[in-house]
Amino acid sequence: MNFVETTTKDNLILQGLLTEPVNKTNRAILHIHGMSGNFWENSFIKTMLSDYPKNDIAFLTVETRGSELLRWFSTSKGSKKLLGNSYEIFEESVNDIDAWIKFLESRGYNHIHLQGHSLGCSKIAYYQKIKDNPAVKSLLFISPSDMMGLLVEPNYKADYERFLKEAKELIKRGKENELLSDIHWEFARQSAKSFLNFSFENNNLAIFNYYNPERGFETVSSIKVPMLSIFGTKDDGIITDAYKSNEMLKRHAINSKKFHGVVFEGAKHDFKGFESNIVKEVLEFIK
Repeated sequence: MNFVETTTKDNLILQGLLTEPVNKTNRAILHIHGMSGNFWENSFIKTMLSDYPKNDIAFLTVETRGSELLRWFSTSKGSKKLLGNSYEIFEESVNDIDAWIKFLESRGYNHIHLQGHSLGCSKIAYYQKIKDNPAVKSLLFISPSDMMGLLVEPNYKADYERFLKEAKELIKRGKENELLSDIHWEFARQSAKSFLNFSFENNNLAIFNYYNPERGFETVSSIKVPMLSIFGTKDDGIITDAYKSNEMLKRHAINSKKFHGVVFEGAKHDFKGFESNIVKEVLEFIK
């Protein structure tokens, strides 16, 4: 197990944790964490660090520019840059994933499976839509969350409209990097620019649109590689019924070579207690 780093094309230095199997292999799983997360805290990460290499698959879990709420990142130019989810722009996640894939390729891994949790699922889906990278052999979604639905569902809609108004006013006054006046989703506090990027109707983040299917599933339909989706019936990131959401993905995965969906009864968003179940499903799917 080794700490590793890579540099994005826009000069950001990112850290990660790589575990490699004893037997030489060209296969690797690259994990992208969720909103304001990191590469170590989810309980399933520890299981994956152990079990994937035991099955002759390298496992790389990494940070992105959206790690934590606020975070100073080093750059290859010797300067520091304040990012984290509070200043994250969704489309820039392509740079992060691309840099980590190139890192793996430099180590001899050319058979790569992208794994995401929560917002990380949106990032890997968007990445493959944009890049159609031949080194990517499958997408592994752990709680592919409806990010736009979470903003406009009834319990949050009033907050969403209030923050959207505030964000637009700040940007109009040239204060796009100023943080909004309060947190949302009980943990996030984004800048005006970042909130607008994440919340504007019909944006690139509107990928898993279970709550409002009329937005469509264009990104899902564009993906050609096999996809695995893993849901929990108590996952508050899904909003709607987990089984129905899974069926929506399956119905719209029209260009994928293979789609398989799994629903775990009782599993919450962090999948605590279901770590081995996830690993088993992933291994069976990619083998």
